[in-house]
Amino acid sequence: MDLDKPKDPNEVEAATRLSRLGATLVDSLVAFAPLGAMVLLVPMALIAGGGGPILALIALTGLISVAVLITQLVLLAKNGQTIGKKVMGIKMIISTGEIPSVWRVFLLRWLPLAVTAGVVELMFKVRGMGNIIYLVDALLIFQPTRRCLHDLFADTHVIKA
Repeated sequence: MDLDKPKDPNEVEAATRLSRLGATLVDSLVAFAPLGAMVLLVPMALIAGGGGPILALIALTGLISVAVLITQLVLLAKNGQTIGKKVMGIKMIISTGEIPSVWRVFLLRWLPLAVTAGVVELMFKVRGMGNIIYLVDALLIFQPTRRCLHDLFADTHVIKA
Protein backbone atom coordinates (compact mmCIF):
# COMPACT_ATOMS: atom_id res chain seq x y z
CA MET A 1 0.00 0.00 0.00
CA ASP A 2 1.34 3.42 -0.96
CA LEU A 3 1.91 5.44 2.23
CA ASP A 4 1.38 8.78 0.47
CA LYS A 5 -1.94 7.75 -1.07
CA PRO A 6 -4.99 8.84 0.97
CA LYS A 7 -6.85 5.97 2.63
CA ASP A 8 -10.45 5.24 1.78
CA PRO A 9 -12.39 5.25 5.09
CA ASN A 10 -14.44 2.32 3.79
CA GLU A 11 -11.32 0.20 3.26
CA VAL A 12 -9.59 0.76 6.60
CA GLU A 13 -10.43 -0.42 10.08
CA ALA A 14 -12.12 2.08 12.37
CA ALA A 15 -10.34 2.72 15.64
CA THR A 16 -11.75 0.80 18.57
CA ARG A 17 -13.91 2.55 21.10
CA LEU A 18 -11.37 1.75 23.79
CA SER A 19 -8.47 3.22 21.79
CA ARG A 20 -10.46 6.42 21.23
CA LEU A 21 -11.22 6.64 24.96
CA GLY A 22 -7.55 6.01 25.75
CA ALA A 23 -6.49 8.77 23.34
CA THR A 24 -8.92 11.20 24.96
CA LEU A 25 -7.60 10.34 28.43
CA VAL A 26 -3.96 10.76 27.35
CA ASP A 27 -4.74 14.09 25.68
CA SER A 28 -6.58 15.28 28.78
CA LEU A 29 -3.70 14.31 31.04
CA VAL A 30 -1.15 15.98 28.77
CA ALA A 31 -3.22 19.17 28.54
CA PHE A 32 -4.27 19.47 32.15
CA ALA A 33 -1.12 18.39 34.00
CA PRO A 34 0.64 21.75 33.51
CA LEU A 35 -2.58 23.63 34.19
CA GLY A 36 -3.13 21.58 37.35
CA ALA A 37 0.37 22.50 38.51
CA MET A 38 -0.45 26.16 37.87
CA VAL A 39 -3.65 25.89 39.92
CA LEU A 40 -1.56 24.64 42.84
CA LEU A 41 1.22 27.18 42.38
CA VAL A 42 -0.87 30.37 42.12
CA PRO A 43 -2.26 30.16 45.69
CA MET A 44 1.24 29.36 46.92
CA ALA A 45 2.55 32.48 45.21
CA LEU A 46 -0.21 34.57 46.78
CA ILE A 47 0.48 33.15 50.25
CA ALA A 48 4.23 33.63 49.84
CA GLY A 49 3.72 37.21 48.74
CA GLY A 50 4.59 36.61 45.09
CA GLY A 51 7.94 34.91 45.68
CA GLY A 52 10.28 34.79 42.70
CA PRO A 53 10.82 31.01 42.45
CA ILE A 54 7.09 30.27 42.56
CA LEU A 55 6.36 32.93 39.93
CA ALA A 56 9.08 31.38 37.76
CA LEU A 57 7.37 27.98 38.13
CA ILE A 58 4.02 29.52 37.18
CA ALA A 59 5.61 31.05 34.06
CA LEU A 60 7.24 27.70 33.25
CA THR A 61 3.93 25.81 33.51
CA GLY A 62 2.34 28.42 31.25
CA LEU A 63 5.11 27.91 28.68
CA ILE A 64 4.68 24.13 28.93
CA SER A 65 0.94 24.52 28.28
CA VAL A 66 1.65 26.61 25.17
CA ALA A 67 4.25 24.06 24.00
CA VAL A 68 1.74 21.21 24.44
CA LEU A 69 -0.88 23.13 22.45
CA ILE A 70 1.57 23.84 19.62
CA THR A 71 2.71 20.20 19.61
CA GLN A 72 -0.90 18.99 19.42
CA LEU A 73 -1.65 21.35 16.52
CA VAL A 74 1.48 20.35 14.58
CA LEU A 75 0.80 16.62 15.03
CA LEU A 76 -2.82 17.12 14.06
CA ALA A 77 -1.96 19.06 10.90
CA LYS A 78 0.85 16.73 9.88
CA ASN A 79 -0.49 13.27 10.76
CA GLY A 80 -4.13 13.65 11.81
CA GLN A 81 -3.05 12.70 15.31
CA THR A 82 -2.85 14.28 18.72
CA ILE A 83 -0.39 12.98 21.31
CA GLY A 84 -3.12 10.67 22.64
CA LYS A 85 -4.01 9.35 19.18
CA LYS A 86 -0.32 8.76 18.44
CA VAL A 87 0.14 6.85 21.71
CA MET A 88 -2.96 4.73 20.96
CA GLY A 89 -1.98 4.07 17.32
CA ILE A 90 -4.98 5.79 15.72
CA LYS A 91 -5.46 8.81 13.50
CA MET A 92 -8.10 11.01 11.92
CA ILE A 93 -8.95 11.23 8.22
CA ILE A 94 -11.81 12.71 6.21
CA SER A 95 -13.95 10.81 3.70
CA THR A 96 -11.48 11.47 0.89
CA GLY A 97 -8.82 9.71 2.96
CA GLU A 98 -6.82 12.89 3.56
CA ILE A 99 -5.73 14.36 6.87
CA PRO A 100 -8.27 16.98 8.01
CA SER A 101 -7.08 20.56 8.24
CA VAL A 102 -6.74 22.10 11.67
CA TRP A 103 -9.47 24.57 10.64
CA ARG A 104 -11.87 21.70 9.81
CA VAL A 105 -11.17 20.15 13.18
CA PHE A 106 -11.74 23.43 14.99
CA LEU A 107 -14.65 24.88 12.98
CA LEU A 108 -16.58 21.68 12.24
CA ARG A 109 -15.49 19.16 14.85
CA TRP A 110 -15.10 21.22 18.02
CA LEU A 111 -16.92 24.56 17.64
CA PRO A 112 -20.47 23.30 16.84
CA LEU A 113 -20.58 21.20 20.00
CA ALA A 114 -19.17 23.98 22.16
CA VAL A 115 -21.66 26.54 20.80
CA THR A 116 -24.60 24.12 21.09
CA ALA A 117 -23.66 23.23 24.66
CA GLY A 118 -23.44 26.94 25.51
CA VAL A 119 -26.82 27.66 23.92
CA VAL A 120 -28.42 24.78 25.83
CA GLU A 121 -27.04 26.16 29.09
CA LEU A 122 -28.38 29.63 28.28
CA MET A 123 -31.78 28.30 27.26
CA PHE A 124 -32.31 26.16 30.35
CA LYS A 125 -30.39 28.44 32.72
CA VAL A 126 -28.96 25.38 34.44
CA ARG A 127 -25.20 25.17 34.82
CA GLY A 128 -23.92 21.91 33.38
CA MET A 129 -26.99 21.28 31.20
CA GLY A 130 -24.84 21.75 28.10
CA ASN A 131 -22.95 18.60 29.07
CA ILE A 132 -25.90 16.64 27.70
CA ILE A 133 -24.66 17.62 24.22
CA TYR A 134 -21.25 16.12 24.99
CA LEU A 135 -22.92 12.99 26.38
CA VAL A 136 -24.96 12.53 23.18
CA ASP A 137 -21.76 13.13 21.20
CA ALA A 138 -19.90 10.42 23.12
CA LEU A 139 -22.79 7.92 23.06
CA LEU A 140 -22.89 7.96 19.26
CA ILE A 141 -19.61 6.02 19.37
CA PHE A 142 -21.81 2.94 19.87
CA GLN A 143 -23.24 3.12 16.35
CA PRO A 144 -21.74 0.57 13.91
CA THR A 145 -19.41 3.10 12.23
CA ARG A 146 -18.00 4.14 15.65
CA ARG A 147 -18.35 7.81 14.69
CA CYS A 148 -19.30 10.41 17.28
CA LEU A 149 -21.48 13.44 16.57
CA HIS A 150 -18.40 15.62 16.08
CA ASP A 151 -17.12 13.13 13.47
CA LEU A 152 -20.40 13.39 11.57
CA PHE A 153 -20.29 17.22 11.65
CA ALA A 154 -16.71 17.35 10.34
CA ASP A 155 -16.86 14.29 8.07
CA THR A 156 -13.97 12.72 9.98
CA HIS A 157 -13.19 9.06 10.60
CA VAL A 158 -10.85 7.83 13.31
CA ILE A 159 -8.97 4.80 12.06
CA LYS A 160 -6.14 2.52 13.10
CA ALA A 161 -2.90 4.18 11.99
